[in-house]
Amino acid sequence: MELFEAIDKRFSNRKYLDKQISDEDLKKILKAGMQAPIGRGKYEDMHITVIQNKDLLNEISGLADRSVFYNAPTLVIISARDDGNGLDKENSACVAMNMLLAATALGLGSIYLNLVIGLIKEHKEILDKLNLPEGFVPVVGVGIGYADGEHIKDHEISVDYM
Repeated sequence: MELFEAIDKRFSNRKYLDKQISDEDLKKILKAGMQAPIGRGKYEDMHITVIQNKDLLNEISGLADRSVFYNAPTLVIISARDDGNGLDKENSACVAMNMLLAATALGLGSIYLNLVIGLIKEHKEILDKLNLPEGFVPVVGVGIGYADGEHIKDHEISVDYM
């Protein structure tokens, strides 16, 4: 799929089939994330955790009164080490966006997740299971899987030209 087609088709998928993505597609998505621009080129301040274990996914989902990642069979947690310059959120968003577009280009559904990160941070027992390197904290999540249905919606943001 061409880049602009992937941008047009990308949406926040909130319903997934109970089917795991292939290892090949996962590798492509992770590689896309690793190619994201990172402030000051500090790739060593980024970390990616892939969760596909159903028991752990169910445990995380059980932290709220609803599925916080919409039952996506793959949950990617992007973590960062805060270097004091505030780039952890921006860098994590860049990694996530590349992954979201890659998933779309591969015909998969995806969603950018924030709530799941807050829940993980609040529950030390789950945070410990992520086994993050020292000094890293989860910043953003990405849910990935086969979309159950199709949804394409144009979005508008106001633009001023000066």
